[in-house]
Amino acid sequence: MNNKPIIGIVGAGAMGSLFAFFLRKYTILLYDTNPNTVNAIKQGLSVEIHSEKQTFYPTISNDPAILASADIIFLFIKSFATRDAIDTIQHYIKPDAIVVTLQNGTGNVELISSMINNPLVYGTTTIGATKLSPASVRFGGTGSIIIGGDSYSHCSTVHSLLQNANLTVTIAPDPKKALWEKAIINAAINPLGALLEVPNGKLIENNNTVKIMAGIIQEACLVAQANGIMTDSNHMIETTTTVCRNTQNNFCSMLQDILAKRKTEIDSINGAIITFAQQYSIDTPYNTTVYKLIKYKESQLI
Repeated sequence: MNNKPIIGIVGAGAMGSLFAFFLRKYTILLYDTNPNTVNAIKQGLSVEIHSEKQTFYPTISNDPAILASADIIFLFIKSFATRDAIDTIQHYIKPDAIVVTLQNGTGNVELISSMINNPLVYGTTTIGATKLSPASVRFGGTGSIIIGGDSYSHCSTVHSLLQNANLTVTIAPDPKKALWEKAIINAAINPLGALLEVPNGKLIENNNTVKIMAGIIQEACLVAQANGIMTDSNHMIETTTTVCRNTQNNFCSMLQDILAKRKTEIDSINGAIITFAQQYSIDTPYNTTVYKLIKYKESQLI
């Protein structure tokens, strides 16, 4: 691979746009299916970080062929769009290109692996981002990235890339545990933020929301443990609180979807936890309640 690899990014939403900015010292090839987003970003993509706005001009297209020369391809798409996205882009991915997914939810790694044979690096991030307009995004707060995969060499390549962009990144010995822990954090923050329409920080300012988040986390940890993932609910409650504090002004992705009248990822977050719970006969009243409320809210908006 080149010393300065060409970076493809699939999805120019909040996170895709933010990572394009972080990696802007490299050649960036952005692919998005929305022509309005593509046309807007061609005029410049603005990123607001700590009240300072910077604008840059990545190459962007709604033609997947733009990805043909990419050495590393990041997927920043909704979980429910993964199959269609891979189906569209797979013919344009170089055989040795590394594919990286930091998507929310569960099941993405297995689905991607079943569709392409490329080296796959997967993981999670607690970095927050809010899309302000088709060509404007606000950095929502500091966070970290945890990655893993079948090949340490490929993980190391991605690790170096992200580290060179001044991002905090770790190669995890057990990335599947990291995926579950991120899913648990998302299960606690996303539906409540979306239902109450408040930024993350507000969720830890009220005893009622704190108690509901704790209930969601405790249920999800029981499900993870039944699935062979050893997680501690007290640790996860502390971690979730820290994420809320570090991204206090950020609108979670599910709230951004609700405000934009888009389908949410509730099925691959709380919905997935509920599905696993049913296999192990674990009751999940907290997760089930927020799941049903988000489904109702979706039905009224979409």
